[in-house]
Amino acid sequence: MKTSKLVRIFGVVVTLVLAVSAGRAEESQKIAELGSCALESGKVVLDCRVGYRTFGTLNADGSNVVVMPSWLNGRSEDLAPLFGREETGHRLVNTSRFFGVAFDAFGDGVSSSPSNSRRQHGPEFPEFTMEDMVRAQYRVLTEVLHVRHVHAAVGLSMGGEQVFAWAVLFPKFVDLAVPIVGTPQVTSFDLLSKQIVIDAIEADPEYMHGRYVTEPQLKLANAIGTLIVSAPQYRNAEIPRAQFAEWLKTVESPQRQDANDRVWQAKAIMHHDVLHGRTIDEVARSVPVKFLVIVAAEDRMVTPQPALEWAKAVGAETYVSAGSCAHLIMSCDAEAVSSRVERFLAR
Repeated sequence: MKTSKLVRIFGVVVTLVLAVSAGRAEESQKIAELGSCALESGKVVLDCRVGYRTFGTLNADGSNVVVMPSWLNGRSEDLAPLFGREETGHRLVNTSRFFGVAFDAFGDGVSSSPSNSRRQHGPEFPEFTMEDMVRAQYRVLTEVLHVRHVHAAVGLSMGGEQVFAWAVLFPKFVDLAVPIVGTPQVTSFDLLSKQIVIDAIEADPEYMHGRYVTEPQLKLANAIGTLIVSAPQYRNAEIPRAQFAEWLKTVESPQRQDANDRVWQAKAIMHHDVLHGRTIDEVARSVPVKFLVIVAAEDRMVTPQPALEWAKAVGAETYVSAGSCAHLIMSCDAEAVSSRVERFLAR
């Protein structure tokens, strides 16, 4: 059965045509209530909740767990097509063999976020980091699902950044790591790409310092996200010049994600740095987790170099995608990514 699913990546709606077997259904949304979640900053998320979905079956010795955190402005529902029993050309986790857990990151509107917190609503919500997200996910695995070990952590973009955090925070808990278009540390160019989106949101008159009543449209911020998420040749081939006006309406149209949630997640990326003052070589070599590092050569959203330096430091397997879709790697190079990830996880 052919289906089409709209996947939101960095505020851009990407159409991904997926082949899904007739008997396969997305696993239902689940919520883990964790009480309070202490943050790296010393602040606390009250009434802390983490959304997740599970796929496949946990084996008898609990050795087949694969976790997948969500990307920027994404949710666990967007990750569902990457799990499955049948080969699809885009599947990353074979659920006939592995038990998959897809996580909703803080700030996605499902897990604890500025938009859904009752006691810390909107601007009152504390800022969080990638490591805060991962620590909360670890609690879900150990306290709710009673998982004792993880075979692999796989993630795309902000999900890939969480994968690096998983490896550094819990190196004895995870065996394999697959960051896809992610980084262990954001670069100055990465910081710029997030800062201009944040500035565009905060400068929008409808944003009202985060105390809006009606969700702002954020046309400029949406357009900036589209501009930097792929290479020019990809957009030019995808959208003929004559269709620009109609395409612009789509680009500028309101997005699913709440404005404050978008700002808080973008700030989390800006704070992302698993090195904490050490060099990439030092940190990478101190982590026993085995890596498969996948980057996009033309990526303008996440600079590939830090991830490649990490891979070089530990002799990790790498794949550099030359696809013009760049950061939207699953839009034009899914089969190459899928085959490498599945082969790596099967070790």
